[in-house]
Amino acid sequence: MEDTEHRDKLGRELKKGDCVAVPYHNTLMIGIVVKLNNKMIKIEKIGPKKRWDTVGHNKYSRDCVKLEGPDVTMYILKETGR
Repeated sequence: MEDTEHRDKLGRELKKGDCVAVPYHNTLMIGIVVKLNNKMIKIEKIGPKKRWDTVGHNKYSRDCVKLEGPDVTMYILKETGR
């Protein structure tokens, strides 16, 4: 089922475990790809969760931008270290 290829807004291939930036309501959410569906990808928010947050958010891959580099690593370490 995961043989569908997903690409971000810039045309880069997305895989499970990639860090991405996606629009969420009226803000920008940074999350990790946790599942690849046929049409959409499931993204889990990085950082503290509120009690009303859902487990993941389904987004179209063309609405995402893949993030890489030391800045993303520092953000992940900062947000998960609370």
